[in-house]
Amino acid sequence: MIPDAVDTTGQSCSASQQTRLCLALFAAAYTAQTVSPVMLFYTIDLRLSTTDLTLFFTVYAVGLMLAFLIGGPQSDRRGRKAVILPSAGLLLLAVLALMGSAVWGKPMILAARFLQGVASGALFTVGTVWLREMAGTRNAARASMLASGVMAFGFAIGPFVSGVLVQWLPWPRLLSFMIALAMVVGAILIIRTLPETWAVGQTSRIQIGLPPGTAAGFFCYLIPCGLLVYTFTMLSLIAFPIQLGKAGFAQIYFILGLSALIVQGFAASATFWAMRLGPARAGWIAGLCGAAGCALGYLSVQPGGWLWVLPASAAIGLANGLSMASGVAVSDCLAPPGQRGALISMFYVIVYLGYSSPTILSLIWGKQTMERGDTLMILGICALAMTTVIATAGRLAIRSRPVGMPAGAPATGARPSDA
Repeated sequence: MIPDAVDTTGQSCSASQQTRLCLALFAAAYTAQTVSPVMLFYTIDLRLSTTDLTLFFTVYAVGLMLAFLIGGPQSDRRGRKAVILPSAGLLLLAVLALMGSAVWGKPMILAARFLQGVASGALFTVGTVWLREMAGTRNAARASMLASGVMAFGFAIGPFVSGVLVQWLPWPRLLSFMIALAMVVGAILIIRTLPETWAVGQTSRIQIGLPPGTAAGFFCYLIPCGLLVYTFTMLSLIAFPIQLGKAGFAQIYFILGLSALIVQGFAASATFWAMRLGPARAGWIAGLCGAAGCALGYLSVQPGGWLWVLPASAAIGLANGLSMASGVAVSDCLAPPGQRGALISMFYVIVYLGYSSPTILSLIWGKQTMERGDTLMILGICALAMTTVIATAGRLAIRSRPVGMPAGAPATGARPSDA
């Protein structure tokens, strides 16, 4: 049961209000990930290139990073609800724009995905803070974990449902978005009923850059660890279904949704495993899981090998969860308290460079990069290289950290969007 709390403005926050905010966060997370199978459908139906498909995910990541930098400080100035409510309205506009992509094509998709990234990033980050404040100081850590779990559930269910709808039901361009539209409208109605929890008028400024004494840990641990989070996750969203289709497997939209469900499920469970392992071990184990996911993925895209997608997605999910949790924990312990936000922001920048990796690889190696099986093996070798750096220089850097908490202490931050 969620306990009642009193917010910083003096209003009572009931358990039902906290539950309603969780429902709104689930709706936002569901909407963020339900797009993935439809983006693949648009790419094939509109005869776009694989590079175009990767751009649909990259512009979303750019919008997310912008929201991470601006949303928090703006909520400190204006209040949590004052940021969340217009962000939900922007998400509604993004879904409508995605529905219009059937008519206006690629330019509308790019604009809609950017808007969706901005709206989702603000909802996830500020929404987590809002729930923590509703829960009160004593229950803040539990509320943060609850928010992360609710969003992870939305990230997992969204693409799975959408994959089924696009694969087998009519109106593949619209049906998934019609459901998402209804959920976002419901989220807006919920948010309007919730109380503000923050006394407005406080100042906040964006801090970006490496705090003194953290360079070694950033370059030797956080960079390789951050690249492990989404670089291999993107294989399940782009490379696996495309290559399976070339190998003769017909249900590519369903397999995208299924693999995303497995990735998100294992990523969520790996977060708790990372807390027990501590960053000194979790980081390099994440690298091994990423390499294993690439090797199993290579088997899956061979003719008749689609069942290998299941263990490949599980391994990639473990890499995602372990690297994200350990990266946030190391960011939290390397920097002094007043500069932890700056270092975590820098870590998130690296995380979303990994999210943009398909576009970067396509620009370097050509438009057919995600359609080639040897791409999986090359990324597997890269995963082993990152594992080596984390296990040697990275491990040494975090052991010789200048300030902060013990290396094994968990951080209580919400995961950014996995869409």
